[in-house]
Amino acid sequence: MKEKKPLSSIELEFTGCAEDPFTSDLKKQIELHEGVTFIDLLKFLYQSSLGPFHIFEMMDETQIMNWIRGNLENARPSDGPMIERMYGEKWVRVNLGSYRKKCGCDYQRLYEVFMKAKNMKKERMSKFIELQKKLVDTIREGKIRAINDEPRILLLVEDFLKDYEEKGYPPMHHSESYMLKNNFEYLVVPYPGL
Repeated sequence: MKEKKPLSSIELEFTGCAEDPFTSDLKKQIELHEGVTFIDLLKFLYQSSLGPFHIFEMMDETQIMNWIRGNLENARPSDGPMIERMYGEKWVRVNLGSYRKKCGCDYQRLYEVFMKAKNMKKERMSKFIELQKKLVDTIREGKIRAINDEPRILLLVEDFLKDYEEKGYPPMHHSESYMLKNNFEYLVVPYPGL
């Protein structure tokens, strides 16, 4: 019997045409980043709908400022776009490496943009759950599939989401394959960002 691979190690590809903004943005994510797994797409949708509000629940303003400063100081200066658009155009990811290369260690500017989110209306968890269902439908339709043709991808996704729901949909980290192959040093801020 074939050993069950963890969902976080199964890299994905987009096949066919993207017919709407949702599938178009998923396709862009897969094409823009290497090693994208279901976990990374789910994180993208989490951030697209729920933004960075969980940070405000974990830290006070001074801690947030120090966290942003520390992340920016530790970011490796890099080329590439400074801004990555998220689904729904409410949030963007600011690539800290590109930001640092272009703006130095001006963490105050990033902090001010980030803190604008605190006064924004927070989406309901139901929005994120709706996007999860659309992602599963896209996999079920065969538009997103495992690069290695893992036949049980849909079963693995459904098992993961059942467990994820029981845990209350917590924020998550990127998959190891994503982190090994991409610059994942970014900050989610309100659109249009900087």
